[in-house]
Amino acid sequence: MDINDVASKFEINEAIENSAPLGNGHINVTYLLTTVSGKKYVLQKINTVAFKNVDGLMDNMQKVTGFLMSRNEETLELIKTKEGQYFYRDESGCYRIYKYIDNVICYEGVTNLEAVYNTAKAFGKLHKSLKEFPADTLCEVIPNFHNTKARYDALLKSIELDAAHRVKEVPNEIAEAKKHAELYSLLIDAINNGEIPLGVTHNDPKINNILFDEKTNAARAIIDLDTIMPGSYLYDFGDALRSLFTGQYEDTTDLTKVHVNYDVFEAYARGYLSEMKDVLSKKEIELLPFSVFLLTAELVVRFLTDYLDGDVYFHTAYPEHNLVRTRTQIKLMNDIYDNLSSIKLFLNRIMRIKDLQLSYSLT
Repeated sequence: MDINDVASKFEINEAIENSAPLGNGHINVTYLLTTVSGKKYVLQKINTVAFKNVDGLMDNMQKVTGFLMSRNEETLELIKTKEGQYFYRDESGCYRIYKYIDNVICYEGVTNLEAVYNTAKAFGKLHKSLKEFPADTLCEVIPNFHNTKARYDALLKSIELDAAHRVKEVPNEIAEAKKHAELYSLLIDAINNGEIPLGVTHNDPKINNILFDEKTNAARAIIDLDTIMPGSYLYDFGDALRSLFTGQYEDTTDLTKVHVNYDVFEAYARGYLSEMKDVLSKKEIELLPFSVFLLTAELVVRFLTDYLDGDVYFHTAYPEHNLVRTRTQIKLMNDIYDNLSSIKLFLNRIMRIKDLQLSYSLT
């Protein structure tokens, strides 16, 4: 890839003085571009293996960001190509450019509860802001992305095929994945039955996808919009807390570090509900704790499937990496399941609090 050549296809209209790798994402290849006048842009090569429908992905992104900008909300601002498109494609791949958001910081894990609260508030605000956006105009970028039952069926096929000849190594992990199989269709069935509505969801609601103001620590913008598409708000709520509970320990072999953290749960629930308390249905509120369990179980299934398939989807640093991840998620899944009653009671107490602002922080 010739960065300068790719950049010249977009409406930047000045030379690039410097380019450097940006971030630590495992999906797209990202660079920070600085022009001769000092303007900054982000150039990304889109991973067309993970995202096969780039046209649909970019159509979703420009529709949603355009809607948010029409409401004066800070978001990614895409730069068009000189031909008026939102991405450029040649024989080497697909590329997009958007304006760099300056004077921000990004957290890679839970460093304080204020950041957790502000993260939750940001995703709640996104859901609330897009409540009026017609979700049915967006394509499903990755079909069945959070259809846990479909993910489980894929695992069963991988066990049967045993492509990497690893099934015999993981009987305990397979048993754990099968243990709660009867629960895996609960949310998708509720969606299909009309009990739970579809909205616009982010589908990768990790804390490191929030840009925080470096002075105030308030959330300014949500990034990584590749998987924005129709879904249940419960998917984002559950997956966000799952990722916060594992935090920097997703790859750990010390499973004592992985467990339900009630301080984190309270900070996230308060932040999210401060925006969404009056938007969510009674059924959705009832299922918030369950969603954390389900999305964790889904990651058990996904990591184990990839391990059995020979590590073809997730980036791995060593041969057992996906197996280590599987065991981490199993530990968290079981801890959440064993504490579901307590988490529900905890949520009920939070729901009775009129002022959902966070009044303390973890240092």
